[in-house]
Amino acid sequence: MPLLFGDLPLDQWPGADAAAQGAPWDSFIAARAELAAGNRDEAIRLWLHVTTRADVESRHLLQAWTFLRQAGIAPDAEHAKDVLGVIVSVPVQNGHDVLAAYHDGSVRYVNFSGAAAVVDDAPPAVAAAARKLRGQGRIVAGRIGPWTEPRLPPLASGEARLMVLTPSGPRFGQAAFSALGSDPMAQPVLDAAFQLLTEVLTVADK
Repeated sequence: MPLLFGDLPLDQWPGADAAAQGAPWDSFIAARAELAAGNRDEAIRLWLHVTTRADVESRHLLQAWTFLRQAGIAPDAEHAKDVLGVIVSVPVQNGHDVLAAYHDGSVRYVNFSGAAAVVDDAPPAVAAAARKLRGQGRIVAGRIGPWTEPRLPPLASGEARLMVLTPSGPRFGQAAFSALGSDPMAQPVLDAAFQLLTEVLTVADK
């Protein structure tokens, strides 16, 4: 599940055991080496290069912006609220179901049991539902500022979290599921997430 948020530490993207080859992995590896050598400006240049690529996964973009923010570099106002992903976590039994829809069209679902579904080449119904969820995320991003702490707060049993992933950081609401479900801004996001989950499970059952 940590791979969903695009906020892994520098030494874990990529990890030492990852089969990370080619672009943009090579940029991340080179940036890490440059930073370790004291060449901060070159590391920043490499991370910025990743953010300009149109052919990489959204999670790569999120990781690049995580490292850039840690280096003191903020996105410009035009792109600060770009929605690179929306993640909805809802309580189920003693855990949480987690659904993520990214700007690149990919979808990830992690069941509270640990089972997961991965959709990279989304069929039309899934793609449409994912766009709707990201659209609701854009509304949230326009109304809530980014979280600026190093780590997210813990998500307790019974709580839900709606998170919009942007270059300027995650923007989210977190509360008891019943409270979020009755919130006028959160409720449309939850509805869109449940619609997307229904489509994802339909594809997974085939």
